[in-house]
Amino acid sequence: MARPSLLLSLCLLATLPGSAIAEATPPVDARPYIEVSYVSAPRAVADFELEHSSYDPATKQAGAGFRYRSRMEPQATASVFVYPAGRTGQAEAVETGMQALHGELKQAVAAGIYAQLQELGEEPFPLVASAATGKGTNAIDTAVIQAMAKAEQIRGARLRLSMQHVSSNQPVHSNAYLFYKQLYYFKLRISADQASMSREAFDALADRAARSLIPAVQVANVGACAASTIYVDPTGTPEQSAVQTATQLALLKGYNCHGTASDAGVDPGAADASVVEIRYDEGDWKSQ
Repeated sequence: MARPSLLLSLCLLATLPGSAIAEATPPVDARPYIEVSYVSAPRAVADFELEHSSYDPATKQAGAGFRYRSRMEPQATASVFVYPAGRTGQAEAVETGMQALHGELKQAVAAGIYAQLQELGEEPFPLVASAATGKGTNAIDTAVIQAMAKAEQIRGARLRLSMQHVSSNQPVHSNAYLFYKQLYYFKLRISADQASMSREAFDALADRAARSLIPAVQVANVGACAASTIYVDPTGTPEQSAVQTATQLALLKGYNCHGTASDAGVDPGAADASVVEIRYDEGDWKSQ
């Protein structure tokens, strides 16, 4: 009789169309890894309302941008930027993305956009403040459930800033947040004049904006990424194989890849969301 953990993994595998278990290097797929990505931003999330969306096909690697404002605290503006990251580990993506963010800030100071830039602290920032992990009926099932939960967690970084905005000659509170999900970077920049609110109130608003807007903005990818392969160690125990399978299934599900736009459930004309379509040329994306 199969152990419950193996049954659980097999059931999970059946929920991800296009997946297969293998122990060899995958063949090169003739279809581009991603042909098109649909970035969907709701027009309203809690008290945050979408004011503007932007995308330039000529600079598609810069991705799409969405500016929100809170009805409750309109003195702050929050912008979500969604741009390609590729298939990589979450920790590696955040580290690389934060290095680029620090470089962008230095460039903004050099260009005369910001002055008196102060970095007040950078720290890890989980998208969900706290989450309880379920338990299975035995140790193996519990290990599988915990492996899936860990793989599904989105852990980013927060950078607290203070600066002078040169054009307005006003000191501003500012926070930057960076996350990796659905094969993209999600960056939130939020700012408010220091005269309009305390630092403590601003940080609370900024954290709430990150935990409201980042989960709400979604990327659905269409391409060969929908046909994924699960790799297991042929020398491992059945229990280890179950954990490896569950972990990879959770990661693949997080890429949000589909064979067609219809499979992805994309509605470009949705009245309650702004949907940006990013079409890629062959070779823009490569499976790693």
